[in-house]
Amino acid sequence: MLRAHAATGRLAVAIGLLSGVAVSLWPKAALANAGIPMLVFAWPASWITFVPVVLVEAAVARRVLRLPTREAIKLSLAANAWSTLAGIPITWALLTVLEMSIGSILAMARADLGTAATLLMLPISAPWLGPVEEGWLVLAAGAFLCVPFFFASVWIEARSAGRRVPAADALRWAKRANSATYGFFLVALALAALISWMSRAGHAG
Repeated sequence: MLRAHAATGRLAVAIGLLSGVAVSLWPKAALANAGIPMLVFAWPASWITFVPVVLVEAAVARRVLRLPTREAIKLSLAANAWSTLAGIPITWALLTVLEMSIGSILAMARADLGTAATLLMLPISAPWLGPVEEGWLVLAAGAFLCVPFFFASVWIEARSAGRRVPAADALRWAKRANSATYGFFLVALALAALISWMSRAGHAG
């Protein structure tokens, strides 16, 4: 129990430090129009979908690891608790630091190329979108963020599951389980972004 509290405390400190670095690197001109930190959407959404994700990944654990239902749920629950608590905010903070470190380059590219640059740079600018009016950009950013969140979740969940099963089996489960869940989220968000963009284009036409 003490170890768990200590680990949670270290995670909170890490998140706070990374967030502080991200804010300090944010250009002053951008602070006036702070845009949208995607964590405000991604983290609540991850907790809202937490139970369905645990159940889906437990079903994968039953099939891949040949575990009883109860053990599969316990393994999935513990792994997903860590990946949701730590993986998403820390990964987002690291990506935001990367984005802010090249913020001036992004700003110049957007000024020169307009919409085309926005689309091309979206994978990098997805963690913290600039001021946008188009809802489809938020959905598209969410789809792009599924990729780094996937890799972070695989790493964290494999380490968590490795306490109960052999490491190779834990990694195999984590890859398949997160491919199922994040694959669904990515496709759903991409389709929603496409529909939103087509609807906006139709109204504009």
